[in-house]
Amino acid sequence: MTARKPQKAKVSKKRPVHTYSELWHGSKILLERAQAEIKGSKWLWMGSLILTAFSFEAYMNHIGPKVFSSWETALEKTLPPESKLEVIWERLEIDLPKNERPRQTVRDLIKFRNNVAHGKTVPIEENTTPDADQYLDEFLGKRPLAIWEEYCTQENALRAREDIEKILQMIHNRINPKNDYLFSFGIGEHSASIKDS
Repeated sequence: MTARKPQKAKVSKKRPVHTYSELWHGSKILLERAQAEIKGSKWLWMGSLILTAFSFEAYMNHIGPKVFSSWETALEKTLPPESKLEVIWERLEIDLPKNERPRQTVRDLIKFRNNVAHGKTVPIEENTTPDADQYLDEFLGKRPLAIWEEYCTQENALRAREDIEKILQMIHNRINPKNDYLFSFGIGEHSASIKDS
């Protein structure tokens, strides 16, 4: 008796990858890990902030084509992230004060992202006159920080996520795209059939 050949299956899978959602989820995971273990968490806050910034940028590129038919050919590659938000808000008639939350948070977050993404070695010098009796040891033990290093705090990571979520929610609610839910990972589909031998 001869062994039966195993049957082959033809499998097909597909799903849209909502990059902004994946980055948003990663930002949350890093923030939660930082909150669980505060010691050494500066790097996790930094990672969370970077992924929040990337998520914001990816969302602009996700929703932009739903607002402008020329997004991919004329706007996506030419506008910086904050300008993308401005043109989308102008088209959707959303107006919030520029120097207040949540818009100020976008400006701060993008500035941080750019400082890290285009990082370079910079000299930092700090001169002060602390009280030599009580605070000198404490002062000497703290190293001077770059602007981007100072931004890596739990407070800023929480604020960034809160304010970016508000902004994305405003845009999404205004557009209300069909079968496109904010922060969804994308619904996949798959099928399998037995191939004829």
